[in-house]
Amino acid sequence: MLHDSSLPPFEAVILDMDGLVLDSETTYRQAWRLAAAEVGHPLEEAFLESLFGRHADDVVRSLAAALGPDFDRKRFFQAAERHWFDRIQANGIPQMPGVGTLLNLLRERTTPYALATNSDERYARLCLRLGDLDEVFPIVVTRDQVASGKPEPDVFLEAARRLEIEPEACLVLEDSETGLHAAGAAGMRAVLIQRREGLRESLRRHALMALPSMTDFVEIWQQTVKPKSGEVGLTD
Repeated sequence: MLHDSSLPPFEAVILDMDGLVLDSETTYRQAWRLAAAEVGHPLEEAFLESLFGRHADDVVRSLAAALGPDFDRKRFFQAAERHWFDRIQANGIPQMPGVGTLLNLLRERTTPYALATNSDERYARLCLRLGDLDEVFPIVVTRDQVASGKPEPDVFLEAARRLEIEPEACLVLEDSETGLHAAGAAGMRAVLIQRREGLRESLRRHALMALPSMTDFVEIWQQTVKPKSGEVGLTD
């Protein structure tokens, strides 16, 4: 795969949600920390960050190992959900840097786009609403709408089907290893956007390129892929 600053041709863009479009990971991390504290087991920041982008079953297994033999899955996640709702209802969910600029560029260049997330539809719709993005994505594919979540390719393939574009013509924007594997399994090319340098470098080999922010991707797209005839690109 390429690792330089050029983009291959693509006909559509498919975006992940958590950690890519919305900074929802910060809200999850706080909720898990508070839920663990309720049962007397503080969790380290590095451990909490390691949970993101992984399959739900893997997350549960890791939490069970960290919290010990008395781990009560139902009680823990009920507490986490309570803390999470309290936080997001009070503060909303911030967008990741550059998201608004990218969405404007997608519309300016009439490039079809969709959202594909491992969250269930109820949570995805809530997160998008609290992030002021509830009517922005014409297509939203969630974990509960397909047979299997990431790292299986189902959400990406369903997004391509709804976009009516062949998978190989879709460009995926992701922030996690799980998402990159799912994109690869779907036959799609992926760009990694990951603000954590260590994680970004460790995952670089799985992506066309690895960038620290959405803003960097927008700049590369504007510089290397010129607008088609009749389109007007964004000005600096």
